[in-house]
Amino acid sequence: MATAIISGRHGSAERRSERNRLGVRIKYRRRIVRLAAQTIDLSCHGLRLSGMERFRVGDTVWITLPGLEPRRANVVWAERFQAGCEFAEPLHPAVLEAVVRGRLI
Repeated sequence: MATAIISGRHGSAERRSERNRLGVRIKYRRRIVRLAAQTIDLSCHGLRLSGMERFRVGDTVWITLPGLEPRRANVVWAERFQAGCEFAEPLHPAVLEAVVRGRLI
């Protein structure tokens, strides 16, 4: 499992897995509302997304990546219409690779 150092507007910290730039349309659910969003990056442990509503730290969202069942994630940072979400259960590296390469339908 790769660890990357991040820095910038969301602070400096060690990441548990490396991020992959990815501009894929996804769906997410927060409470009973289902909305579309765009992923900005994706890793085994989470993703950064951009949506049409403001996110709040601590929100639970259900993320539906192409070809996968919805996955529970928690918003760990939010800035305007973008959010960093951590998956409750990490993606398997092979599943992440399939999503990144567009192999899942």
